[in-house]
Parts: sequence; structure tokens; C-alpha cells
Amino acid sequence: MRIGIIGAGVIAEKISQTLRERWSEMLYAVASREMSKAQAFAQRNGFVRAYGSYEEMVCDPMVDIVYVATPHSHHYEHARLALEHGKAVICEKAFTANAREARELIELARERGLFLMEAMWTRFMPIMHRLKEVLDSGIVGRPRLLTASLCWTMTHVPRICRADLCGGALLDLGIYCLTFADMFMGRDIKHITSNVVKGGEDVDWTSTISILYNDGKIANLQCSACCYDKRGIIACERGRIEVDAVNWPHWVKVYDHTGTLIEEIGLPEDQVSGYEYEFLAAQEALEHGWIEHPLMPHATTLHLMKIMDTLRHQWGVTYPNDTKF
Repeated sequence: MRIGIIGAGVIAEKISQTLRERWSEMLYAVASREMSKAQAFAQRNGFVRAYGSYEEMVCDPMVDIVYVATPHSHHYEHARLALEHGKAVICEKAFTANAREARELIELARERGLFLMEAMWTRFMPIMHRLKEVLDSGIVGRPRLLTASLCWTMTHVPRICRADLCGGALLDLGIYCLTFADMFMGRDIKHITSNVVKGGEDVDWTSTISILYNDGKIANLQCSACCYDKRGIIACERGRIEVDAVNWPHWVKVYDHTGTLIEEIGLPEDQVSGYEYEFLAAQEALEHGWIEHPLMPHATTLHLMKIMDTLRHQWGVTYPNDTKF
């Protein structure tokens, strides 16, 4: 599987470092709007080809799959470009700016019979799969209350402040909290309430989100670009489960109702960064001719994009992408 990356920023760097350590033969091409930046990135990370044009790269027949690593505002444009040129696509989270863009990409992928997946790396991590096994075992009873926070001081980062780049905390950080709730609380949602503090170009900087489920469960989520926190807690009938970071967990601890630690889950010894598991999934999908992967199906991506649209509507946060169609 030869990978071509659109974008040469921080995420592309992290992805490339992981692949270089695990499967250097996958590193084929990188494209940036500036040829000099692409060349420097390629040389630094061991890519075979560098392009100063995204279209040039997606026209390269040697590229098997395109990884979109540009700002949220451009995910739709760049993923669509790759799909229209017959390429399979992995697109960074949040998948698009809104559900309408997500739906169009999914429809195009299905029409063309091409693999398309959101790069929500957390869903592919073995540590999260083991957490799900523990919950399903019933050892601590059914989950009743989930708390998830992902906060990272980022208001100094220009794209976080800009509406035209789909800034704010929700698409960058909140998507992880929503994913955590989706993985362990299900989707039988009765209603969602929220509060927000805005900043920058009238984008969300800090928010709280409360999801009430029809069976009485509640998920309380917090995301912020103004402070630091990343913990998750699942309170169950006979105990609780704690996660050190909902986006990039390093440990999970399971306690019974007395507070006694009954299991601690750590990382696999051979894990590089955690990013590698989404590429293993993509490789599996391509080998089987799938257009989506069961761990990150299109329906899940669309479901969470719709929730984020709902939240932004509640907050009065809009992006230029919302009025493009």
C-alpha cells in the first residue's frame, strides 16, 4: 500500500514518523501548495516523491491511498479531489466541516466503489477494544454515567480562531469526547443540551455537552481550547472505569464498587504511536475490496457530524462551508 499525503503540517509529520518506523515502504508521496515545503518534508520523512500540487499527486498512478491532512475547512475539497481521481481516501478527523459535506463524500465513494474512512485513530486502538470487552463482560455492571473531557490550550493557534478554517474546539477536540460516548454509551439519544463560550472569530472555545439517552444513561462532555484536561470516566452499576486520555489513552483502570482496582489495561508492547492501527485497518479494507471499515463505518462518521451540526446550531457557530452548497 503506497500512501500519498495531502498536506505537510503537524498531523502529516506524526503520521509519517509512525509509518517510517513501522512500514517505511508505504511512504510514497507528499503534496503541499509549496514545492519547497513538500521537498523538505519528503526528505525529512523518507518519501519517494514530492509534489507542489495536490492534483499532480492524485494523478500519480503509483499512489494507492490518499491521506488528507489539511485543515477541516479543506477536507471535503481534498477528499473529493482524490476520489474523483480514483483514489482510496483516509481523511483526518473531524471528517468534514458539516454533515452535508460528509454525506456527499460518502455518496461519491459508494458511486465509485472506493474506500473512504475517517481517521479517528482512537477507534482502532487495542486498548479501547479491551475497554469495550470489559464493559460487555458485565464485571462492573452496565454503564450509567459517562464523563469525558478534552481540553488543550490552543487559542494562540491561528486556525483555532478562524471561522474560515472551521476553527474552535468542537471539531478539533470535542469530536474525541463524542466518539468516546458513542463507543461506550450507544446512540439511542433522547436529546442533547449544551453551553458554550465563544472567542476568536465567533467560534466555540469552551463548551459542555450533555447527552440524555432513552434508557436513562447520561454522557457529560467538555471540550475547550482554553485549558487542560483529557480524562474519561465511565460510572457503572458496580464500579467505574477510568481512562487517562480519551483521545490517546495510555492506561485504563477498572475499579469495583469498593474502589478496589480489579484490572489495569496498558498499551501493547509493540505499539509505535497508536496511529498505525488505522493504517492496518485501511490495508485490510483494500485487501478485501471494502469501501468502509467496520470499526469506522460511514454511518458512524455521518452520525457524529450531524451531532456537531446540531451543537453548532445551538451555539450560533457557522463556517463559510455551511453556505457553499
